[in-house]
Amino acid sequence: MRNLKTTLASLMTLALLPTAATAYTVGAPFPGTVTATTYYSSGSFHGAVDLSSPNACGYWGVETAVKASLYWNVTIRTTAKVCYGNGSGNQNEVKHTFANGYTFRQWHFLYVSTTSKDKTCDRCQIGDEGGTGNVTGPHTHMQYDKSGTNSTSWYSGTVKGEYLDRDEVVGTVG
Repeated sequence: MRNLKTTLASLMTLALLPTAATAYTVGAPFPGTVTATTYYSSGSFHGAVDLSSPNACGYWGVETAVKASLYWNVTIRTTAKVCYGNGSGNQNEVKHTFANGYTFRQWHFLYVSTTSKDKTCDRCQIGDEGGTGNVTGPHTHMQYDKSGTNSTSWYSGTVKGEYLDRDEVVGTVG
């Protein structure tokens, strides 16, 4: 009986321990090459992953990168086909804010007729590969930030020049 009481007491203390935060896998939103990670080629800080396909602007459908059914806030700043930039702050954006206060963002996609605002989905298409905002060419920018500071630890195994198939792991957030 004593062993049973000790076992039950041990189990009860485990139930009181805080649970670990849920981690979510981030997959490539389309097949392409990683063109930037922590730093740009110039050496300035970037703090995100950029992925670009070898195809023309508007070719690939861009999916939300986080592999989970989450609420996504979609902000469309332009409905034009923009492939090589239209100015800082003019990027189309989709974002999800996690319970830990971090936000996962994707930028630069093109608005298409199936793009809808604010939705809950798992790996849904948000638009086509584009170049809205401050860019030199079409790509998708993926960043994980909190209070204006970008986290770089979520993509530690992803390197510039690496080719990723759609859904191949970029990193882990949450």
